[in-house]
Amino acid sequence: MKAITFAFFSAAALASTPGWAADRSVTLAVDNMSCVTCVPTVKKSLSQVRGVKRVQVSAEAKTATVVFDDKATTVAALMKATTNAGYPSRPKG
Repeated sequence: MKAITFAFFSAAALASTPGWAADRSVTLAVDNMSCVTCVPTVKKSLSQVRGVKRVQVSAEAKTATVVFDDKATTVAALMKATTNAGYPSRPKG
């Protein structure tokens, strides 16, 4: 009986927890980034997106690498954020 009770409560606890979010990484090719003074603007625009955990921007490579929670945001939202800041982007590769 104890095993059945334990199994029931374990199943109930698992069913009530939200799905596990996974960290995901994407590298965006960023247009209009012509010098190092653009880097803070691109970084800030991405950092303000809910679910973003880390942002690394390279003016030389014209890229932004973003680690984000895939339950909280999407690549499309990241691209929209840079585009709204004046730096259109797309997934690299």
